[in-house]
Amino acid sequence: MNGDRPEEEAATTPVVPELLGALGAAVERGRHIALIAAEGAGLARLHAAAAVRDLEAGGDDGGDGDGGKGRVFVLCAAVDRARRCAAGMFDAVAAAGREVVVVGPGAAAEAAERADILVGTPAAVLEAVRRGDVSATAVRALVLDDVCALEPARVAVEALLQGAGGETRRIAATHARDAGFDELVERWLPRARRWPKELFAEPQAKASVAGGGSARPVAVSSRATRAGRLARLAELLHDLTQSDGVGVDTAEGDTAGGNDGTAGAGGAVSVETAPGAVAAVRAALATAGCDVAEPGQVRVGAWGEVDSAPHAVLFGLPATPGPLAEAAARADRCYAIVDPLRERQFELLAARAGVPVAPLGEPVDHALLDDISAFRARVADALEQQDAASGALLLAPLIEEHGAARVAGALAGLLRAADRTPPAQTPGRPPAAPEADRPRTSRDTRPDRRSATPTDAHARRATRPTWTRVFVGVGKRDGAGPGDLVGAITGETSVSGGQIGRIEIRHNFSLVDVDSLVADEVVRGLDGRRIKGRDIVARLDRGAAGG
Repeated sequence: MNGDRPEEEAATTPVVPELLGALGAAVERGRHIALIAAEGAGLARLHAAAAVRDLEAGGDDGGDGDGGKGRVFVLCAAVDRARRCAAGMFDAVAAAGREVVVVGPGAAAEAAERADILVGTPAAVLEAVRRGDVSATAVRALVLDDVCALEPARVAVEALLQGAGGETRRIAATHARDAGFDELVERWLPRARRWPKELFAEPQAKASVAGGGSARPVAVSSRATRAGRLARLAELLHDLTQSDGVGVDTAEGDTAGGNDGTAGAGGAVSVETAPGAVAAVRAALATAGCDVAEPGQVRVGAWGEVDSAPHAVLFGLPATPGPLAEAAARADRCYAIVDPLRERQFELLAARAGVPVAPLGEPVDHALLDDISAFRARVADALEQQDAASGALLLAPLIEEHGAARVAGALAGLLRAADRTPPAQTPGRPPAAPEADRPRTSRDTRPDRRSATPTDAHARRATRPTWTRVFVGVGKRDGAGPGDLVGAITGETSVSGGQIGRIEIRHNFSLVDVDSLVADEVVRGLDGRRIKGRDIVARLDRGAAGG
Protein backbone atom coordinates (compact mmCIF):
# COMPACT_ATOMS: atom_id res chain seq x y z
CA MET A 1 0.00 0.00 0.00
CA ASN A 2 1.19 3.50 -0.80
CA GLY A 3 0.79 5.69 2.25
CA ASP A 4 0.14 8.69 0.00
CA ARG A 5 -3.26 7.34 -1.02
CA PRO A 6 -6.21 5.54 0.56
CA GLU A 7 -5.85 1.77 0.59
CA GLU A 8 -9.12 1.30 -1.29
CA GLU A 9 -7.75 3.23 -4.29
CA ALA A 10 -4.23 1.80 -4.26
CA ALA A 11 -4.86 -0.37 -7.30
CA THR A 12 -5.90 2.62 -9.40
CA THR A 13 -2.62 4.55 -9.11
CA PRO A 14 0.20 4.06 -11.64
CA VAL A 15 3.07 1.88 -10.50
CA VAL A 16 5.54 4.77 -10.80
CA PRO A 17 4.26 8.17 -9.57
CA GLU A 18 5.03 11.12 -11.81
CA LEU A 19 7.42 12.75 -9.35
CA LEU A 20 9.42 9.54 -8.87
CA GLY A 21 9.85 9.22 -12.62
CA ALA A 22 10.90 12.87 -12.88
CA LEU A 23 13.28 12.78 -9.90
CA GLY A 24 14.64 9.24 -10.24
CA ALA A 25 18.01 10.44 -11.54
CA ALA A 26 18.37 12.98 -8.73
CA VAL A 27 17.55 10.27 -6.17
CA GLU A 28 20.22 7.93 -7.55
CA ARG A 29 22.85 10.68 -7.63
CA GLY A 30 22.21 11.64 -4.01
CA ARG A 31 21.25 15.24 -4.84
CA HIS A 32 19.29 17.53 -2.59
CA ILE A 33 15.68 17.81 -3.78
CA ALA A 34 13.15 20.62 -3.35
CA LEU A 35 9.66 19.91 -4.62
CA ILE A 36 6.16 21.32 -4.47
CA ALA A 37 3.83 18.38 -3.94
CA ALA A 38 1.28 17.13 -1.44
CA GLU A 39 -0.10 13.86 -0.17
CA GLY A 40 -1.34 11.81 -3.10
CA ALA A 41 1.62 12.63 -5.36
CA GLY A 42 3.63 9.58 -4.25
CA LEU A 43 5.82 11.36 -1.70
CA ALA A 44 6.15 8.21 0.42
CA ARG A 45 7.53 6.30 -2.58
CA LEU A 46 10.07 9.06 -3.20
CA HIS A 47 11.11 9.11 0.48
CA ALA A 48 11.56 5.32 0.44
CA ALA A 49 13.65 5.32 -2.74
CA ALA A 50 15.96 8.05 -1.43
CA ALA A 51 16.27 6.41 2.00
CA VAL A 52 17.22 3.00 0.61
CA ARG A 53 19.73 4.49 -1.81
CA ASP A 54 21.42 6.66 0.82
CA LEU A 55 21.62 3.89 3.41
CA GLU A 56 23.24 1.56 0.89
CA ALA A 57 25.61 4.24 -0.35
CA GLY A 58 26.66 5.17 3.19
CA GLY A 59 27.40 1.66 4.40
CA ASP A 60 26.75 0.32 7.89
CA ASP A 61 28.74 3.00 9.66
CA GLY A 62 26.42 5.77 8.44
CA GLY A 63 29.38 7.58 6.93
CA ASP A 64 30.69 8.97 10.21
CA GLY A 65 33.55 6.52 10.53
CA ASP A 66 32.83 5.52 14.12
CA GLY A 67 30.93 2.31 13.40
CA GLY A 68 27.57 3.89 14.16
CA LYS A 69 24.36 2.84 12.43
CA GLY A 70 23.29 4.90 9.42
CA ARG A 71 19.87 6.52 9.71
CA VAL A 72 17.27 8.36 7.71
CA PHE A 73 14.91 10.83 9.42
CA VAL A 74 11.54 11.67 7.85
CA LEU A 75 9.86 14.62 9.60
CA CYS A 76 6.06 14.89 9.37
CA ALA A 77 3.79 17.57 10.81
CA ALA A 78 1.42 15.15 12.58
CA VAL A 79 1.45 11.60 13.91
CA ASP A 80 -1.33 10.43 11.59
CA ARG A 81 0.59 11.68 8.55
CA ALA A 82 3.74 9.98 9.89
CA ARG A 83 1.88 6.68 10.09
CA ARG A 84 0.52 6.98 6.55
CA CYS A 85 3.94 7.94 5.25
CA ALA A 86 5.64 5.00 6.97
CA ALA A 87 2.98 2.64 5.61
CA GLY A 88 3.60 3.98 2.12
CA MET A 89 7.35 3.42 2.50
CA PHE A 90 7.06 -0.05 4.02
CA ASP A 91 7.05 -2.30 0.93
CA ALA A 92 10.05 -0.68 -0.76
CA VAL A 93 12.00 -0.46 2.48
CA ALA A 94 11.27 -4.07 3.48
CA ALA A 95 12.25 -5.32 0.02
CA ALA A 96 15.68 -3.74 0.58
CA GLY A 97 16.05 -5.47 3.95
CA ARG A 98 15.57 -2.26 5.93
CA GLU A 99 13.15 -1.31 8.71
CA VAL A 100 10.99 1.79 9.08
CA VAL A 101 9.50 2.79 12.46
CA VAL A 102 7.16 5.59 13.49
CA VAL A 103 8.56 7.51 16.47
CA GLY A 104 5.92 8.83 18.83
CA PRO A 105 3.17 7.68 21.18
CA GLY A 106 3.26 3.92 21.68
CA ALA A 107 6.65 3.42 20.02
CA ALA A 108 9.22 1.44 21.98
CA ALA A 109 12.69 2.89 22.47
CA GLU A 110 14.31 -0.35 21.30
CA ALA A 111 12.41 -0.08 17.98
CA ALA A 112 13.92 3.35 17.37
CA GLU A 113 17.36 2.03 18.26
CA ARG A 114 17.30 -0.75 15.68
CA ALA A 115 15.35 0.93 12.84
CA ASP A 116 17.12 2.30 9.78
CA ILE A 117 14.40 4.86 9.01
CA LEU A 118 12.60 6.92 11.65
CA VAL A 119 9.38 8.72 10.73
CA GLY A 120 7.75 11.13 13.15
CA THR A 121 7.10 14.68 14.20
CA PRO A 122 10.19 16.89 14.66
CA ALA A 123 9.64 16.98 18.43
CA ALA A 124 9.42 13.18 18.68
CA VAL A 125 12.53 12.59 16.55
CA LEU A 126 14.49 15.28 18.40
CA GLU A 127 13.49 13.73 21.74
CA ALA A 128 14.75 10.33 20.55
CA VAL A 129 18.07 11.96 19.64
CA ARG A 130 18.36 13.74 22.99
CA ARG A 131 17.58 10.54 24.89
CA GLY A 132 20.43 8.85 23.06
CA ASP A 133 18.20 6.31 21.29
CA VAL A 134 19.65 7.43 17.93
CA SER A 135 22.59 9.54 16.82
CA ALA A 136 21.99 12.60 14.68
CA THR A 137 25.57 12.50 13.35
CA ALA A 138 24.90 9.22 11.52
CA VAL A 139 22.00 10.60 9.47
CA ARG A 140 22.38 9.84 5.78
CA ALA A 141 19.20 11.64 4.66
CA LEU A 142 16.84 14.12 6.30
CA VAL A 143 13.39 14.46 4.72
CA LEU A 144 11.00 17.35 5.47
CA ASP A 145 7.66 15.92 4.37
CA ASP A 146 5.83 19.30 4.23
CA VAL A 147 7.80 22.41 5.11
CA CYS A 148 4.70 24.62 5.25
CA ALA A 149 2.95 22.30 7.73
CA LEU A 150 6.17 21.95 9.77
CA GLU A 151 6.40 25.71 10.39
CA PRO A 152 5.05 25.54 14.00
CA ALA A 153 7.90 23.10 14.82
CA ARG A 154 10.60 25.18 13.13
CA VAL A 155 12.84 25.22 16.22
CA ALA A 156 13.01 21.41 16.34
CA VAL A 157 13.46 21.21 12.56
CA GLU A 158 16.39 23.64 12.68
CA ALA A 159 17.96 21.68 15.53
CA LEU A 160 17.85 18.45 13.52
CA LEU A 161 19.16 20.19 10.39
CA GLN A 162 22.08 21.63 12.34
CA GLY A 163 22.81 18.31 14.07
CA ALA A 164 23.01 16.33 10.84
CA GLY A 165 26.37 15.99 9.14
CA GLY A 166 27.46 18.05 6.17
CA GLU A 167 27.16 15.03 3.87
CA THR A 168 23.51 14.47 4.75
CA ARG A 169 21.19 14.53 1.76
CA ARG A 170 18.14 16.75 2.31
CA ILE A 171 14.73 16.53 0.70
CA ALA A 172 12.18 19.28 1.31
CA ALA A 173 8.60 19.18 0.05
CA THR A 174 5.85 21.75 0.48
CA HIS A 175 2.22 21.99 -0.55
CA ALA A 176 2.42 25.81 -0.77
CA ARG A 177 5.54 27.65 -1.82
CA ASP A 178 6.28 30.81 0.17
CA ALA A 179 9.20 32.93 1.34
CA GLY A 180 9.89 30.58 4.25
CA PHE A 181 10.25 27.61 1.92
CA ASP A 182 12.54 29.53 -0.43
CA GLU A 183 14.70 30.62 2.51
CA LEU A 184 15.03 27.06 3.80
CA VAL A 185 15.98 25.80 0.33
CA GLU A 186 18.66 28.48 -0.06
CA ARG A 187 20.12 27.77 3.39
CA TRP A 188 19.99 24.00 3.58
CA LEU A 189 19.56 22.65 0.04
CA PRO A 190 22.16 24.39 -2.13
CA ARG A 191 21.98 23.45 -5.80
CA ALA A 192 18.93 21.29 -5.13
CA ARG A 193 17.01 19.68 -7.96
CA ARG A 194 13.70 21.59 -8.08
CA TRP A 195 10.41 20.13 -9.29
CA PRO A 196 8.00 20.81 -10.93
CA LYS A 197 9.38 23.60 -13.06
CA GLU A 198 5.91 25.12 -13.65
CA LEU A 199 5.57 26.00 -9.96
CA PHE A 200 9.16 27.22 -9.58
CA ALA A 201 8.95 29.45 -12.66
CA GLU A 202 7.90 32.56 -10.74
CA PRO A 203 9.52 33.78 -7.48
CA GLN A 204 7.47 32.66 -4.49
CA ALA A 205 4.65 31.39 -6.69
CA LYS A 206 1.42 30.81 -4.81
CA ALA A 207 1.49 27.09 -5.54
CA SER A 208 -1.65 26.20 -3.66
CA VAL A 209 -3.85 28.62 -5.61
CA ALA A 210 -4.49 27.80 -9.23
CA GLY A 211 -4.32 30.56 -11.77
CA GLY A 212 -6.37 30.48 -14.90
CA GLY A 213 -7.38 34.02 -15.84
CA SER A 214 -11.00 34.12 -17.00
CA ALA A 215 -11.42 30.32 -17.27
CA ARG A 216 -14.28 28.74 -15.36
CA PRO A 217 -13.04 27.13 -12.15
CA VAL A 218 -13.17 23.41 -11.56
CA ALA A 219 -15.70 22.86 -8.76
CA VAL A 220 -14.18 20.48 -6.19
CA SER A 221 -15.93 18.39 -3.55
CA SER A 222 -14.30 15.96 -1.12
CA ARG A 223 -15.46 13.02 0.97
CA ALA A 224 -13.44 10.95 3.44
CA THR A 225 -14.60 7.51 2.24
CA ARG A 226 -14.92 5.94 -1.16
CA ALA A 227 -18.58 5.16 -0.47
CA GLY A 228 -19.15 8.82 0.38
CA ARG A 229 -17.43 9.95 -2.81
CA LEU A 230 -19.54 7.59 -4.92
CA ALA A 231 -22.71 8.85 -3.22
CA ARG A 232 -21.69 12.47 -3.89
CA LEU A 233 -20.95 11.57 -7.51
CA ALA A 234 -24.42 10.07 -7.93
CA GLU A 235 -26.00 13.20 -6.39
CA LEU A 236 -24.03 15.45 -8.72
CA LEU A 237 -24.92 13.41 -11.81
CA HIS A 238 -28.60 13.52 -10.85
CA ASP A 239 -28.43 17.34 -10.60
CA LEU A 240 -26.57 17.70 -13.90
CA THR A 241 -28.88 15.41 -15.89
CA GLN A 242 -32.23 16.41 -14.39
CA SER A 243 -34.75 18.02 -16.68
CA ASP A 244 -36.19 20.76 -14.44
CA GLY A 245 -33.45 23.27 -15.17
CA VAL A 246 -32.01 23.43 -11.66
CA GLY A 247 -28.27 24.05 -11.67
CA VAL A 248 -25.45 23.04 -9.33
CA ASP A 249 -23.88 25.91 -7.42
CA THR A 250 -20.21 26.43 -6.75
CA ALA A 251 -18.98 28.40 -3.75
CA GLU A 252 -18.90 31.48 -5.96
CA GLY A 253 -22.64 31.25 -6.65
CA ASP A 254 -22.08 30.23 -10.28
CA THR A 255 -24.58 27.87 -11.86
CA ALA A 256 -23.53 24.57 -13.26
CA GLY A 257 -24.87 24.87 -16.72
CA GLY A 258 -23.29 25.81 -20.02
CA ASN A 259 -21.60 29.05 -20.94
CA ASP A 260 -24.89 30.92 -20.78
CA GLY A 261 -25.21 30.17 -17.06
CA THR A 262 -28.24 27.86 -17.44
CA ALA A 263 -28.47 24.34 -16.13
CA GLY A 264 -27.64 21.41 -18.29
CA ALA A 265 -31.25 20.16 -18.47
CA GLY A 266 -30.70 16.61 -19.65
CA GLY A 267 -27.14 17.29 -20.84
CA ALA A 268 -24.62 14.45 -21.08
CA VAL A 269 -21.88 14.03 -18.48
CA SER A 270 -18.48 12.40 -18.91
CA VAL A 271 -17.06 10.79 -15.79
CA GLU A 272 -13.30 10.17 -15.88
CA THR A 273 -11.41 8.07 -13.36
CA ALA A 274 -8.35 5.83 -13.08
CA PRO A 275 -8.30 2.90 -15.53
CA GLY A 276 -8.53 0.29 -12.77
CA ALA A 277 -11.58 1.97 -11.22
CA VAL A 278 -13.80 2.32 -14.32
CA ALA A 279 -15.75 -0.92 -13.82
CA ALA A 280 -16.34 -0.30 -10.10
CA VAL A 281 -17.52 3.29 -10.68
CA ARG A 282 -19.82 2.22 -13.50
CA ALA A 283 -21.36 -0.51 -11.34
CA ALA A 284 -21.85 1.82 -8.38
CA LEU A 285 -23.58 4.44 -10.54
CA ALA A 286 -25.80 1.84 -12.18
CA THR A 287 -27.01 0.59 -8.79
CA ALA A 288 -27.69 4.23 -7.81
CA GLY A 289 -30.04 4.58 -10.78
CA CYS A 290 -27.79 6.58 -13.11
CA ASP A 291 -28.11 5.94 -16.85
CA VAL A 292 -24.70 4.50 -17.70
CA ALA A 293 -25.88 2.25 -20.55
CA GLU A 294 -24.23 2.83 -23.93
CA PRO A 295 -25.14 5.33 -25.29
CA GLY A 296 -26.42 7.10 -22.21
CA GLN A 297 -26.45 10.43 -20.49
CA VAL A 298 -23.54 9.40 -18.26
CA ARG A 299 -20.36 8.15 -19.92
CA VAL A 300 -17.74 6.53 -17.69
CA GLY A 301 -14.17 5.90 -18.80
CA ALA A 302 -10.48 6.27 -18.03
CA TRP A 303 -8.63 9.58 -17.94
CA GLY A 304 -8.77 11.28 -21.35
CA GLU A 305 -10.65 8.42 -23.04
CA VAL A 306 -14.25 9.61 -22.60
CA ASP A 307 -16.17 11.34 -25.39
CA SER A 308 -16.64 15.04 -24.79
CA ALA A 309 -19.83 16.20 -23.07
CA PRO A 310 -21.21 19.49 -21.72
CA HIS A 311 -20.18 18.45 -18.22
CA ALA A 312 -17.02 16.61 -17.15
CA VAL A 313 -16.53 15.06 -13.71
CA LEU A 314 -13.15 13.80 -12.53
CA PHE A 315 -13.55 11.09 -9.89
CA GLY A 316 -10.27 10.78 -7.99
CA LEU A 317 -6.85 12.33 -8.43
CA PRO A 318 -5.24 12.21 -11.88
CA ALA A 319 -1.60 11.18 -11.90
CA THR A 320 -0.59 14.17 -14.07
CA PRO A 321 -2.09 17.58 -14.97
CA GLY A 322 -2.99 16.40 -18.50
CA PRO A 323 -6.44 14.85 -17.87
CA LEU A 324 -7.52 17.87 -15.82
CA ALA A 325 -6.40 20.36 -18.48
CA GLU A 326 -8.10 18.36 -21.25
CA ALA A 327 -11.39 17.96 -19.37
CA ALA A 328 -11.52 21.67 -18.44
CA ALA A 329 -10.81 22.65 -22.06
CA ARG A 330 -13.40 20.51 -23.82
CA ALA A 331 -16.33 20.68 -21.35
CA ASP A 332 -18.54 23.67 -20.58
CA ARG A 333 -18.24 22.92 -16.87
CA CYS A 334 -15.79 20.70 -15.01
CA TYR A 335 -16.14 19.12 -11.54
CA ALA A 336 -13.96 16.93 -9.36
CA ILE A 337 -14.64 14.63 -6.40
CA VAL A 338 -11.54 13.67 -4.43
CA ASP A 339 -10.36 12.33 -1.10
CA PRO A 340 -9.75 15.18 1.42
CA LEU A 341 -6.17 13.96 1.92
CA ARG A 342 -5.52 14.47 -1.79
CA GLU A 343 -7.32 17.79 -2.26
CA ARG A 344 -4.12 19.86 -1.92
CA GLN A 345 -2.38 17.76 -4.56
CA PHE A 346 -5.38 18.25 -6.85
CA GLU A 347 -4.99 22.02 -6.44
CA LEU A 348 -1.29 21.71 -7.33
CA LEU A 349 -2.17 19.75 -10.48
CA ALA A 350 -4.71 22.46 -11.35
CA ALA A 351 -2.07 25.16 -10.84
CA ARG A 352 0.28 23.33 -13.20
CA ALA A 353 -2.53 22.98 -15.74
CA GLY A 354 -3.44 26.68 -15.44
CA VAL A 355 -6.98 25.86 -14.30
CA PRO A 356 -8.59 27.67 -11.32
CA VAL A 357 -10.43 25.70 -8.64
CA ALA A 358 -13.36 26.53 -6.35
CA PRO A 359 -15.35 24.55 -3.77
CA LEU A 360 -18.45 22.80 -5.06
CA GLY A 361 -21.58 23.92 -3.23
CA GLU A 362 -23.21 21.30 -1.03
CA PRO A 363 -26.94 20.41 -1.05
CA VAL A 364 -28.98 22.43 1.48
CA ASP A 365 -30.97 20.60 4.16
CA HIS A 366 -33.98 22.91 4.52
CA ALA A 367 -34.95 21.27 7.81
CA LEU A 368 -31.86 22.83 9.35
CA LEU A 369 -32.49 26.40 8.21
CA ASP A 370 -33.95 27.53 11.54
CA ASP A 371 -30.97 26.07 13.38
CA ILE A 372 -28.61 27.72 10.90
CA SER A 373 -30.30 31.10 11.38
CA ALA A 374 -29.79 30.84 15.14
CA PHE A 375 -26.13 29.98 14.63
CA ARG A 376 -25.66 32.99 12.33
CA ALA A 377 -27.23 35.22 14.98
CA ARG A 378 -24.70 33.95 17.55
CA VAL A 379 -21.85 34.70 15.17
CA ALA A 380 -23.21 38.20 14.53
CA ASP A 381 -23.34 38.84 18.27
CA ALA A 382 -19.76 37.64 18.65
CA LEU A 383 -18.63 40.02 15.90
CA GLU A 384 -20.09 42.94 17.81
CA GLN A 385 -19.06 41.99 21.34
CA GLN A 386 -15.71 40.22 21.06
CA ASP A 387 -12.23 41.39 20.11
CA ALA A 388 -11.71 39.81 16.70
CA ALA A 389 -8.22 41.23 16.15
CA SER A 390 -6.34 38.56 18.11
CA GLY A 391 -8.32 35.79 16.44
CA ALA A 392 -7.62 37.24 13.00
CA LEU A 393 -3.90 37.39 13.84
CA LEU A 394 -3.83 33.70 14.78
CA LEU A 395 -5.67 32.77 11.59
CA ALA A 396 -3.71 35.07 9.25
CA PRO A 397 -1.51 32.30 7.73
CA LEU A 398 -4.57 30.12 7.07
CA ILE A 399 -6.53 33.01 5.57
CA GLU A 400 -3.63 33.89 3.29
CA GLU A 401 -3.33 30.30 2.09
CA HIS A 402 -6.98 29.21 1.82
CA GLY A 403 -9.02 32.41 1.77
CA ALA A 404 -11.27 33.84 4.44
CA ALA A 405 -14.40 32.05 3.22
CA ARG A 406 -12.94 28.55 3.49
CA VAL A 407 -11.35 29.23 6.88
CA ALA A 408 -14.61 30.62 8.22
CA GLY A 409 -16.46 27.58 6.89
CA ALA A 410 -14.05 25.19 8.60
CA LEU A 411 -14.33 27.03 11.91
CA ALA A 412 -18.13 27.09 11.68
CA GLY A 413 -18.14 23.34 11.13
CA LEU A 414 -15.95 22.78 14.17
CA LEU A 415 -18.12 25.00 16.36
CA ARG A 416 -21.37 23.39 15.28
CA ALA A 417 -19.90 19.91 15.79
CA ALA A 418 -18.91 20.94 19.31
CA ASP A 419 -22.41 22.30 19.95
CA ARG A 420 -23.94 18.99 18.95
CA THR A 421 -21.68 16.83 21.14
CA PRO A 422 -23.86 15.53 24.00
CA PRO A 423 -22.47 15.68 27.54
CA ALA A 424 -21.31 12.48 29.18
CA GLN A 425 -24.12 10.68 31.00
CA THR A 426 -24.17 7.80 33.43
CA PRO A 427 -26.03 4.79 31.96
CA GLY A 428 -29.48 4.35 33.47
CA ARG A 429 -29.55 7.84 34.98
CA PRO A 430 -31.67 10.64 33.48
CA PRO A 431 -29.83 13.72 32.18
CA ALA A 432 -29.02 16.29 34.84
CA ALA A 433 -30.92 19.54 34.75
CA PRO A 434 -28.91 22.65 33.86
CA GLU A 435 -27.40 24.39 36.87
CA ALA A 436 -29.55 27.48 36.36
CA ASP A 437 -32.76 25.40 36.31
CA ARG A 438 -32.12 23.44 39.51
CA PRO A 439 -33.81 24.72 42.68
CA ARG A 440 -31.38 26.05 45.25
CA THR A 441 -31.28 24.42 48.67
CA SER A 442 -29.35 25.01 51.83
CA ARG A 443 -27.01 22.16 50.86
CA ASP A 444 -25.94 24.10 47.79
CA THR A 445 -24.19 26.66 50.00
CA ARG A 446 -21.86 24.03 51.46
CA PRO A 447 -18.71 22.79 49.69
CA ASP A 448 -19.27 19.67 47.59
CA ARG A 449 -17.14 16.97 49.22
CA ARG A 450 -18.20 14.19 46.87
CA SER A 451 -15.43 14.86 44.37
CA ALA A 452 -12.21 16.81 44.32
CA THR A 453 -12.28 17.01 40.52
CA PRO A 454 -12.86 20.58 39.27
CA THR A 455 -15.62 21.26 36.79
CA ASP A 456 -14.76 21.80 33.11
CA ALA A 457 -15.27 25.55 33.52
CA HIS A 458 -12.90 25.64 36.49
CA ALA A 459 -10.37 23.57 34.58
CA ARG A 460 -10.50 25.92 31.63
CA ARG A 461 -10.00 28.94 33.87
CA ALA A 462 -7.10 27.26 35.64
CA THR A 463 -5.31 26.55 32.34
CA ARG A 464 -5.67 30.04 30.91
CA PRO A 465 -2.32 31.80 30.75
CA THR A 466 -1.49 34.82 32.83
CA TRP A 467 0.09 37.52 30.72
CA THR A 468 3.33 39.42 31.03
CA ARG A 469 3.98 42.43 28.82
CA VAL A 470 7.23 42.58 26.83
CA PHE A 471 8.68 45.83 25.45
CA VAL A 472 10.08 45.47 21.90
CA GLY A 473 12.01 48.38 20.41
CA VAL A 474 10.46 48.40 16.95
CA GLY A 475 7.25 50.16 15.88
CA LYS A 476 5.21 51.78 13.15
CA ARG A 477 8.02 54.05 12.02
CA ASP A 478 9.99 50.91 11.11
CA GLY A 479 7.07 49.41 9.21
CA ALA A 480 6.57 46.61 11.76
CA GLY A 481 3.24 44.87 12.11
CA PRO A 482 1.78 42.17 14.37
CA GLY A 483 2.80 39.45 11.92
CA ASP A 484 6.45 40.53 12.10
CA LEU A 485 6.44 40.28 15.90
CA VAL A 486 4.63 36.94 15.97
CA GLY A 487 7.02 35.57 13.34
CA ALA A 488 10.06 36.80 15.27
CA ILE A 489 8.85 35.32 18.56
CA THR A 490 7.89 31.93 17.16
CA GLY A 491 11.01 31.85 15.00
CA GLU A 492 13.52 32.70 17.72
CA THR A 493 11.90 30.78 20.58
CA SER A 494 9.87 27.65 21.20
CA VAL A 495 6.79 29.78 22.01
CA SER A 496 3.59 28.85 20.14
CA GLY A 497 1.03 31.27 18.72
CA GLY A 498 -1.39 30.43 21.52
CA GLN A 499 1.07 31.84 24.06
CA ILE A 500 1.04 35.27 22.39
CA GLY A 501 -1.73 37.65 23.36
CA ARG A 502 -2.49 41.30 22.69
CA ILE A 503 -0.03 43.26 20.53
CA GLU A 504 0.12 47.06 20.52
CA ILE A 505 2.18 48.67 17.74
CA ARG A 506 3.16 52.22 18.67
CA HIS A 507 5.25 54.79 16.83
CA ASN A 508 8.72 53.67 17.87
CA PHE A 509 8.11 50.58 20.01
CA SER A 510 5.64 47.75 20.56
CA LEU A 511 4.11 46.00 23.57
CA VAL A 512 3.41 42.28 23.37
CA ASP A 513 1.53 40.25 25.98
CA VAL A 514 2.97 36.73 26.29
CA ASP A 515 2.32 33.80 28.59
CA SER A 516 4.13 34.60 31.85
CA LEU A 517 5.76 31.15 31.80
CA VAL A 518 7.70 32.02 28.63
CA ALA A 519 8.24 35.77 29.10
CA ASP A 520 11.94 35.42 29.95
CA GLU A 521 12.48 33.14 26.95
CA VAL A 522 10.85 35.71 24.65
CA VAL A 523 13.08 38.49 25.97
CA ARG A 524 16.21 36.37 25.49
CA GLY A 525 15.11 35.34 22.01
CA LEU A 526 14.30 38.85 20.77
CA ASP A 527 16.92 41.02 22.47
CA GLY A 528 19.58 41.95 19.95
CA ARG A 529 17.75 40.35 17.02
CA ARG A 530 16.92 42.22 13.83
CA ILE A 531 13.35 43.07 12.81
CA LYS A 532 12.63 45.19 9.74
CA GLY A 533 16.34 45.93 9.42
CA ARG A 534 16.61 47.25 12.98
CA ASP A 535 18.57 45.72 15.86
CA ILE A 536 16.00 45.70 18.62
CA VAL A 537 15.98 45.88 22.38
CA ALA A 538 13.58 43.58 24.24
CA ARG A 539 12.83 43.62 27.97
CA LEU A 540 10.01 43.06 30.39
CA ASP A 541 7.79 46.12 30.38
CA ARG A 542 7.83 48.10 33.58
CA GLY A 543 4.02 48.25 33.61
CA ALA A 544 1.99 45.14 34.52
CA ALA A 545 0.01 43.39 31.80
CA GLY A 546 -3.55 42.34 32.23
CA GLY A 547 -4.21 38.90 33.71
